[in-house]
Amino acid sequence: MLKDRVLHVLLGTAGGLSGWLLAEILADRLPDRVLLVLAVLAVVGFGGALTMLAELGLRAALFAAAVLAPPVAALAFWGAGRFASVAEFFGSGHVVLALAVLGAVPVPFLMARLAGGRWGWFDYATLFTHSWNALVRIASAAAFAGVVWVVLLLSSVLLDLVGVTHLGEALRQPLVAWLLTGGALGLGLAVVAELADLLSPYLLLRLLRLLVPVVLAVVAVFVVVLPLRGLSELFGNLSAAAVLMAAAAGSVALISIAVDQADDEAVTGWFLPESARILAVLVPILGALSVWAVVLRVGQYGWTPGRVSAAAGAGVSFGYGVFYAYAVLLGTGWMERIRRANLAMALALIGLAALWLTPLLNAEAISVRSQMARFDAGESGQGALPLWELAHDWGRPGQAALAELRARAAEPGQEALAARLAALDAATSDWQFAQSAAAPDATLARNAEVPVLPAGRAMPEGLWQALDTGARQAVLEGCGRATPEGAPGCLLVLADLVMAWPGDEAVFLFGAGPVALAGAAQSYRQDGAGWQAAGDLRLLGDAPGISAAAAIDRLHAEGVKLVPAGIFALDIGGLPVLLRP
Repeated sequence: MLKDRVLHVLLGTAGGLSGWLLAEILADRLPDRVLLVLAVLAVVGFGGALTMLAELGLRAALFAAAVLAPPVAALAFWGAGRFASVAEFFGSGHVVLALAVLGAVPVPFLMARLAGGRWGWFDYATLFTHSWNALVRIASAAAFAGVVWVVLLLSSVLLDLVGVTHLGEALRQPLVAWLLTGGALGLGLAVVAELADLLSPYLLLRLLRLLVPVVLAVVAVFVVVLPLRGLSELFGNLSAAAVLMAAAAGSVALISIAVDQADDEAVTGWFLPESARILAVLVPILGALSVWAVVLRVGQYGWTPGRVSAAAGAGVSFGYGVFYAYAVLLGTGWMERIRRANLAMALALIGLAALWLTPLLNAEAISVRSQMARFDAGESGQGALPLWELAHDWGRPGQAALAELRARAAEPGQEALAARLAALDAATSDWQFAQSAAAPDATLARNAEVPVLPAGRAMPEGLWQALDTGARQAVLEGCGRATPEGAPGCLLVLADLVMAWPGDEAVFLFGAGPVALAGAAQSYRQDGAGWQAAGDLRLLGDAPGISAAAAIDRLHAEGVKLVPAGIFALDIGGLPVLLRP
């Protein structure tokens, strides 16, 4: 026992020492990409070794860590090459998740392989046990390290009251902080491993099983109500994809917990197994809807790194769903098939994370090609081009596209693009650049692009300035696209919808694709001499959904008509649309 604790503390302290050397000594002396490789080697190497030490012993744990860390570091070095600096590399966000997957998911496979022989990595029971043990132990050790710091900091404050300042001064030294944190993590992992019989993940897993029927009820209600509400209402905003993926991920986790590592450990009786089985059949619906939500948004606005990441997440969700539904629909033995599906998807996830850091799956390059193609096709004006992102967030592909745009800006007829690039160069922040789009000399030109109904009316003074940057960009991008009938994909409707408010209310509609009306509209009401945001647009009763593009075409064809609805509702082809304060 003492030997194991000493080994854990020494290994944790060595990890802390490596962190101190990299952060405090070598940070200003090595190229940032070399520092990145060393940092990944240290984090994955020492972190993996500490995680595996209790199960494998020192020699095997160090060997496994030495096998895992270099490929991850090499992929990190390769992925960082698409950015001008390592800070931009990590600032992109999505690469951090890829590195986390590569550093963590293979660990149970290595443990199972070294402990179980040649085919040990295929032993699902071993993989399941190692995965949950590692999660619980790391969380417990991290909590212990936090408690150690709290106790020491309180102790230093107490001693400072009587003039003893040595402890406080020592804790403020970077070397002490790194060594203390590493040693505390190592000691915590050692003690938790000793108490494996008392502090195991099984209590947590047994409790989480009870949530399966709850999640099933929520997902079932969602699936039943969805056809009644219609897809147009569901996909009114991008958050729908994130919510669907989160629901799919939670369902997958609970189903995996329910089937456990083997049939004799899985849920018993009829209620919990049936709940897990039905939930497994519903997962592909969540996955398919998340994929469709991303497809709609990409079709409307093009690719960005965030949307490429969302597409990958939606694809993983749908993959789990297909495997799970297939496992259940085949009948007897569905739990074992789900376990095999989890194994296959874990390997697929590792492969996807590895590809993410190679040129084969470069989110920034994909996004740049998409946005430039939209610009060339006239689907987005220079006001909708993500110039700030190209310059600061999308790495070397973004810089290359920006250089191409600067060359185009020098050509005749590209004065507006040149002005936006000049504003980009002058801006010191994203907010400042966005504000430059609302300059007075650009406002009149933007007002003129938005058709107004009823015919003969003009955009009221000050209304355009009331729109925030995102709303202006959405309206202008809609103006640059066409509806099915060939009209501009934007429209301003002026009508007195709420009699309690003075004058007419203003409703902007935008979007040329199959985007829900409620998610492609902005409404405003008069506020003294200016304008302020009003309520949301909602279809009354059980009226079927309608896209913003279809709404624009109907309003052009039929004009502005009002129907009473307690307050007035806008009549679009017989569909009453209410501005809800």
